[in-house]
Amino acid sequence: MGNGESTFDSSQEDSPPHPISYAGNAGSSVDNYRQLIQQPTFIADNFNSLDQVISALREAGLESSNLILGIDFTKSNEWTGKYSFHRKSLHAIGSTPNPYEQAISIIGRTLTPFDEDNLIPCFGFGDGPTSFAPVIDAAIDIVEKTNWQYHVLVIIADGQVTRSPDTPPGRFSPQEQATVNSIVAASGVLINSHYPLSIILVGVGDGPWDAMQQFDDNIPHRSFDNFQFVDFTKIMSENTEASKKEADFALAALMEIPLQYRATQRLEKRETLVGPRTIPLPPPRQVIDHDYAVRSIPVCPICLTNLKDMAFGCGHTM
Repeated sequence: MGNGESTFDSSQEDSPPHPISYAGNAGSSVDNYRQLIQQPTFIADNFNSLDQVISALREAGLESSNLILGIDFTKSNEWTGKYSFHRKSLHAIGSTPNPYEQAISIIGRTLTPFDEDNLIPCFGFGDGPTSFAPVIDAAIDIVEKTNWQYHVLVIIADGQVTRSPDTPPGRFSPQEQATVNSIVAASGVLINSHYPLSIILVGVGDGPWDAMQQFDDNIPHRSFDNFQFVDFTKIMSENTEASKKEADFALAALMEIPLQYRATQRLEKRETLVGPRTIPLPPPRQVIDHDYAVRSIPVCPICLTNLKDMAFGCGHTM
């Protein structure tokens, strides 16, 4: 997954976030969103293929979207596939696509028809303690740089945001607070400028995911509901046909996107003077060298007899 991959400076994650106020200063924007959700937006849940999901998204009002990917490279990927991926690393490359490859492929094939430039920024993160704030901040920067075009940030991770056992009940850990701050900032409540950005967290591996399933409900006041969690492992473990499971996952991840897209089209755009929120580091030198080497090889020898339908390159190290 080296192509287009970036990492983040750990110093940004280690510094404790400053508490912020979530006073209701979105006003009419929230009223507009409430009026919008009263309009019927029904997407059935009995699809058997990705093409059917794509058609349903179009019929529900999705016109265009640009995909951004955030990929979890934390060390826990080495053991969180014990039960769900045959004790292998969740990033293991082999004859069977790993969970990251599967999720990227399904999301990519579903949203590509709506993507205007076919360029997909891809960020990697691996520092601890885990926080999703830097990749969300990077996505906000992309929205600003592309003249407020609608984007969908898909974060694929094997674990929850770090929460210490010492964190009191009802309180966020520093990493949770930083992530919440960024999600709220993406909705534009704090600066009264609304970002057309939807955030989808895809959980791969063994979990647990109980905290993430409750995370959305605990996020304070936003201009619109811009965060969604999907348990990839649970959906893909169902005893049904592969195409049906792919359609179910795509629908679970994207069924709120048309509503969120329409909501962002009604929100007022205001230019901001905020500078870059986070500066992604370039990929490691060996990854860059590998990418240049791969470009000179027209066909991957490993995939020559075992082609993969992937949104990106196969990732094999030659």
